[in-house]
Amino acid sequence: MADNKKTLYAFPKRKPDDPSFAILRAWWGNLENDKGERAALRRATNLTGVMLSPAFHRLLNDLRRSGFSVTENRYPKLAAVTGLAARVRSDNGESLATSMGTPRSVGGKATVSELRMRRLLACDDIDELYTLLRRALALLDNRASLADLAATIWNWVPMDENRPNDPRRQMAYDYYAVAPL
Repeated sequence: MADNKKTLYAFPKRKPDDPSFAILRAWWGNLENDKGERAALRRATNLTGVMLSPAFHRLLNDLRRSGFSVTENRYPKLAAVTGLAARVRSDNGESLATSMGTPRSVGGKATVSELRMRRLLACDDIDELYTLLRRALALLDNRASLADLAATIWNWVPMDENRPNDPRRQMAYDYYAVAPL
């Protein structure tokens, strides 16, 4: 008998109503009740540290129980989502790159410098991306869109100019649309 069960893919770009984001938001909300686990994730300096935490496995299991496919090769990306989501204090709903490019109230420069943004856009390694986004979130006072953060990380792949939906391209558009030039 053939299995007609449809495979679900988590964190699609530009679909903030996808059930995977609801799972992430519920998991994130539960972290508020577990300050120790949130602190442990925030202290994790690399993806291995995040993957060894019970919170990572809870999110992984929540996604799988809901029918989402999360294969082992996606664990580092899920770890990056987990570790960075634990740092987010408020879910602002604005695209991550728009938040980065928005001028500070003092000085009129982008919240995240153009140089830092270029480093982020040039990054192909998920470990390095985790570090760069951790630093960017700190500059944003840990305010970001959980959905955009997760979708950006989940869909991050080495740069391919022939790929029309590359998350980096959209990040660049969003950043430079608001950044003072």
